[in-house]
Amino acid sequence: MTDIKKKASQQIQEHYSVNASTYRNHYNSENLWTSPTYPAEYFRLELLLKSLKDTGALRVLDAGCGEGTPMLKVSQLGIEVRGFDFTSEMIDEARLLFKRSGLDPNWLMVADVEDFDSFSPLIENESFDATVCFGVMPHVSNVGLALKNLKKSLKTGARAYVEFRNPLFDLITMNRFTHAFITEELLHDVPDIIRQSTGQYLENMLAMDKPPLRKDSEAGKPGYDAIQAKRHNPLTINKLFIEAGFADPKIHWYHYHPTLPLLEGDEVESMEFRKAAVDLELKPDDWRGHFLCSAYVIEATAI
Repeated sequence: MTDIKKKASQQIQEHYSVNASTYRNHYNSENLWTSPTYPAEYFRLELLLKSLKDTGALRVLDAGCGEGTPMLKVSQLGIEVRGFDFTSEMIDEARLLFKRSGLDPNWLMVADVEDFDSFSPLIENESFDATVCFGVMPHVSNVGLALKNLKKSLKTGARAYVEFRNPLFDLITMNRFTHAFITEELLHDVPDIIRQSTGQYLENMLAMDKPPLRKDSEAGKPGYDAIQAKRHNPLTINKLFIEAGFADPKIHWYHYHPTLPLLEGDEVESMEFRKAAVDLELKPDDWRGHFLCSAYVIEATAI
């Protein structure tokens, strides 16, 4: 591991170690209307549970299991679960949750999705019917390698559910992210003089000071904007899955925004904003998700 990757890994672990004991609140339906942050993880989990019911999976691996709530919910469907996470504090919390819930804490381990050998003991003598990988790929250095490792854990015909952050959403944020996406991504191959002129023009139109950078957490650990947190274009992501040995990638949208996010609490009352967002979560296959959703899940089949 290079020094740069080692430092990035340490920052990611520190960021999530602070949230280990409270992360399960993200999945609580009682927080849909009261949580100060939008409960996107709740809708992501509901999407997964519905699909797993339809597929009839019997054995599931959670790569990036966090504090264990998603696996617990999956186990309540009668599915056998195993899981690992990059952050030891998350695994400690997950083991406590498993013990309280009558599940075996030994089904969990600290491991890295980019290192197949680190989690291969969980496969035991039988490959999995499905694998879940939520909240992980933004922090992975080599997504292709990670997907190939997930594929190794699966039976032929098994499903993978992998979450990514959506850079196309930047086109409606109308802030510094819009500026960066247009000048650095959309206009990547045009002459510098055009990109510079475009950038200067956009600076006069966009809220370049928003959103505030989250450099530190409340506990003094690295904030989300201080750690490696990549986005992956949904228009090109299928190639990575096909190269990793998957077929039929299908996109499911979640974390909807009913209008420009900077209008929430200003031009649009916060509760009205949230109600409209929650209603949109019922449309995970709508093409508008390309622009209204800040995240998505790819469901693909191992071949």
